[in-house]
Amino acid sequence: MKGILGAGAMAYTYDTIANHFFLSTTALHDGKYGFTSDERLDKARPEAEENYQIYQSRTPVEQQAHNKSVNPFRLCGENHFVTMTDYRVATRVYLSRLVDSKAAHALMSNNVQCLKGTHVKKEAVEQFNPTKLPKNFDLTQSAAYDRKNKYSLIGVRNEETGSFGYTSRSATHPFVAEGWDHFFEATRGENGVTPKQCVETLEALLERGDTLSAEAQFAAGQLLLIYRQAYADDENWGNAESVVLADLYRHGLASKAEADKIELTRPPYQEDLDMGWARRNTSLLGPMLQHTDIWWQEHILRKDPETIKSINNLHVADLQYTPLSHFKLNEQGNGFEDCSGLGDSFTSLNATSCLNHARLMSGRERLSRDEVIVLIACLNAVYDNAGGIRHTLQEIARGCFVGAGYTVAEADDFYRRLCKNAAEMFYGGRNLKPLVRPELPEVISAASPAA
Repeated sequence: MKGILGAGAMAYTYDTIANHFFLSTTALHDGKYGFTSDERLDKARPEAEENYQIYQSRTPVEQQAHNKSVNPFRLCGENHFVTMTDYRVATRVYLSRLVDSKAAHALMSNNVQCLKGTHVKKEAVEQFNPTKLPKNFDLTQSAAYDRKNKYSLIGVRNEETGSFGYTSRSATHPFVAEGWDHFFEATRGENGVTPKQCVETLEALLERGDTLSAEAQFAAGQLLLIYRQAYADDENWGNAESVVLADLYRHGLASKAEADKIELTRPPYQEDLDMGWARRNTSLLGPMLQHTDIWWQEHILRKDPETIKSINNLHVADLQYTPLSHFKLNEQGNGFEDCSGLGDSFTSLNATSCLNHARLMSGRERLSRDEVIVLIACLNAVYDNAGGIRHTLQEIARGCFVGAGYTVAEADDFYRRLCKNAAEMFYGGRNLKPLVRPELPEVISAASPAA
């Protein structure tokens, strides 16, 4: 009898650690590589939707009385959440519902036209005096508009990993170095998406309704990431950092000091490494695994020099920093935060600055703080998965706020408020379930269209 109980206890412990670990959002037995699929996030999201709906249906007095988790061990997401999965699905749903509005719909409709260049005003261009001008203000006529680029797999389902994007690293799939040639062929292959396709998809979704639905948010985030490569192409407005962002610095519409704060969180800057192995963004094992993999391919498998050169290509160097696990100790040392391994999102910064630039060239005002939140929601919709090439909500928020000319401190204030509100919604809705009638309105999911 003791043996049976012991075996049962061991099986339970194994399953809890392998498939339900509180700091992980993935499971070993996911039917894919192991620890790479979105299965846990996808299964948890409907409850977050239901909790949101229940919470919003109750009075403020009822909400206030039930909006805390009964579990005192809340160590995730600004110490508001019991598990990392709770944090991820709650913030995703809360933020998605926050921007599902007519104002956000109008904003993104206008943003698409600004990015395309169809609304460029000569007077605005002359006043701004950009360093570089495109051959044609209408970027839909440029070669880059219908050309796949290095971001073309962002938001694209990966059937091998069970998530999105080019690849994912995990304890059961530790070696991801396949080289620049493989990366180039994959991103430019049949699964890759062009800026033109992004525009057409988003415009079609915007025509379906008058608010910015979860599906439209996902499409908008994908567009912001993929279209940015076309906007900042050499034949168009020029490099996102050395030209577009530099022009915004010159006009006082972005701060280089704030952008440098983003830059210094990225691997392998010493400022990040000095945070210590538990708090830093830079993956501890990722670079070791990369070097081991390259040594094995070069000396044991005897791969040809061109293959090794392709693996060492600077264009795919950041892949070595994709972590085995997506969490780190927070700066205070009293809880845990989601972590991409890639630092604060300079990609989000560049995408936001290019959009701000496009708005200015079209005679529009720069993005307001409230409008920046819409962009954060859209980018989070794309990045909120188990993929290896992603950014966390806080990393996105910092990049977007700084790209729009605001500060890292403002981004962190927004993030703290969001975590608090999302946790109250999530646990409040869960606690209020016994008080609601069985029949609830149909739940509209904030899951991505491909999930």
